[in-house]
Amino acid sequence: MLRKKYGFIWLKWIAAVLLLIGVLAGCANDKTSSTPKEEAKEKKGGYKVALSNSFTGNSWRSQMVKIFEAYAQKQKEAGKISEFFSSSSGNDPQAQINEIRNMISKGYDAIVVNAASPTALAPVLNEAVDRGIVVVAFDNTVDSNKVYNVNTDQVEFGRLQAEWLVEQMGGKGNILLIKGVEGIQIDKDRDKGHREVLAKYPDIKILQEGFGNYDDATTSVVINNMLSAHKSKGIDGILTQGGGENAIVEALKQNKIDPASIPLTGEMLNGLFKHMKESNVKAFATGQPPYLSASALDVALKVLDGEKVDKKTIIPLPTADNNDVDKWYAPGQPDNFYVDWTNPENSFGLKIEDILK
Repeated sequence: MLRKKYGFIWLKWIAAVLLLIGVLAGCANDKTSSTPKEEAKEKKGGYKVALSNSFTGNSWRSQMVKIFEAYAQKQKEAGKISEFFSSSSGNDPQAQINEIRNMISKGYDAIVVNAASPTALAPVLNEAVDRGIVVVAFDNTVDSNKVYNVNTDQVEFGRLQAEWLVEQMGGKGNILLIKGVEGIQIDKDRDKGHREVLAKYPDIKILQEGFGNYDDATTSVVINNMLSAHKSKGIDGILTQGGGENAIVEALKQNKIDPASIPLTGEMLNGLFKHMKESNVKAFATGQPPYLSASALDVALKVLDGEKVDKKTIIPLPTADNNDVDKWYAPGQPDNFYVDWTNPENSFGLKIEDILK
């Protein structure tokens, strides 16, 4: 009787062990245990990516979006991307937040974003990361340690412009200051760089300042109002973040001021180089390259492929002055074409017609 009892217990113990072994074996072979993002990293390709852009009111933004789309198309043809999408929501952070929520719900593997606000978008982008989406911010970056950021050094951008202008003016005189888009981080950083330099030169006076929105239409209104109010006081320099250089040169001409007599800063716009060549405008250009969108996409794809990438990527600033005109001026392109993109090292295998079509 005792033998039968313990024999029964022994059989139950063996059955339990066999059942446990079966469960462990099943877990080892269960492919559903990995998350969708882990499977995406294993396949290294076929990703769904989206661009969330905010402001669209100037040629830089237009060119930046086109570069993203053209480069994403090349990646699609190469099999790295299965689907891509771009959206521009305007400067309202809530509108961009809503668009990003749509992207999250549609299951994109990566979102690259040019943010309307460095802080307001952080919660929704952190939520995207928590759901396994790779998020890369560029140009106007985001205050979050979960998000990858790609940018140039925008404070240095402002410093370079101001240092050149101060040197041209001999450290004294009156200037007009034209900033970018009010409220965005890139404007704040460039303005910080300007003021760090100007603070060292008490003999330089800012007659007036305003926001030019990095475009000719807005800058035209701003610069003409400034000239009407202050040209009689004497203007020795114009410190502008860029994007409205054509409007500035035209406004000077309309106000009977020789544009070659006032040193000017700006961005790497074809029109500025045209004025430097044809009207002897003395100018310094540096640039926020519109190919930052392609750089951000590259970072996103590397992360999706499982590569280790720094949370912050700094892209070098291109610079040019009157000695570099022939290198950068592109006579066959429109004035609002950003020529810093034409550097072969930064073209991402794209052709100009891919961007201008």
